[in-house]
Amino acid sequence: MFVSKRLQLMFQYIKKKGVISINEIASQFDISVVTARKDIEILEKETTNIKKVHGGVLWIEEEKEEEINQYSNDFLNERFQEQRKLNLEKKKAIAKKAATLLNYNESILLDAGSTIYEFSKNIPDDIKLTVFITTLNIAEVLESNNAITKIVLGGVFRSKTTTMISSILENAITSLHADKLFISASGCSPSYGFTCSDILEGDVKKKLLSSTKAVYWLVDSSKIGNRSSFPISPLNKDHYLIVDDGIKLEDKERLEKQINVIVAEKKEVTL
Repeated sequence: MFVSKRLQLMFQYIKKKGVISINEIASQFDISVVTARKDIEILEKETTNIKKVHGGVLWIEEEKEEEINQYSNDFLNERFQEQRKLNLEKKKAIAKKAATLLNYNESILLDAGSTIYEFSKNIPDDIKLTVFITTLNIAEVLESNNAITKIVLGGVFRSKTTTMISSILENAITSLHADKLFISASGCSPSYGFTCSDILEGDVKKKLLSSTKAVYWLVDSSKIGNRSSFPISPLNKDHYLIVDDGIKLEDKERLEKQINVIVAEKKEVTL
């Protein structure tokens, strides 16, 4: 059925395992992760039984979208998935609005976080971009977008948050310059600015801010008025805050005195 013996064996192996990570496939067949992904793409095209999911591959007897979605999360950590589900409609609205701000041939820098993850899923596949990526789950999302030059910035990988940290990453960030930064925060208030709950990720975010022309904060309305433990940046009149339409009018008016506010309409989102 398949061109090579390896693909035949891989097909049978996936059938036996049911669900398996790309890394395990690479190890089992003594090939690189890149080659494993290419082989999976071939199998996916030639049979309806093989479905590629984030970080792995799934065997199904027939195409059932709900089953694919169930396993699509298996190789992203549980903490991230729980965080991603919170205020998902708001995050999708913000992501869709942020995607309209992209221009052809720009370079953009992406922070970590569930709202940035949703944004990455909304990046059009017909706009040529250079994207600097600081987290592996976003790299997975953008993998098949051929219009994008994807540059993953290395560092120490934290599996519990799917993020990169360390001086390696910070040095990589300071050596580049992007047209736009899309960044997240755990809290946003007129008095305390943007804050986060992780001191190491806060250090990375500070470096990101120094490596770009334009800064777009993607923060859902549930975080407005909140203050987390570690400061990232005060509000800045040159920055932009993209927030969903759940923001209170009084909060919006207070924030507009210190930062440019862009409101994303949830009614525009198709879930």
